[in-house]
Amino acid sequence: MESRWRPHTGRVSTRPPARGRVLPTSPFVRKEVIPPSTAEFSVGDRVNVDSIGMGRVLQVTETDILVDFGADGQRRIPAGTRGLTRL
Repeated sequence: MESRWRPHTGRVSTRPPARGRVLPTSPFVRKEVIPPSTAEFSVGDRVNVDSIGMGRVLQVTETDILVDFGADGQRRIPAGTRGLTRL
């Protein structure tokens, strides 16, 4: 009787991960991806970033906003950053 057990070779599989099938009746249908926007911000707005604190907007571009956090300095925050709220 032949054994089907094979020792671990230590190699990593090069096969790409399997892609999930999306069923049209599934409640978890993937929605269209909406790119992040900075349209709601303007120069002078007060904002809060959960990881940094409160600051004032100095510059707004399509991809990010420049915020002055006082003693913590100025930081460029990318559009769509979690925890970024306008006060």
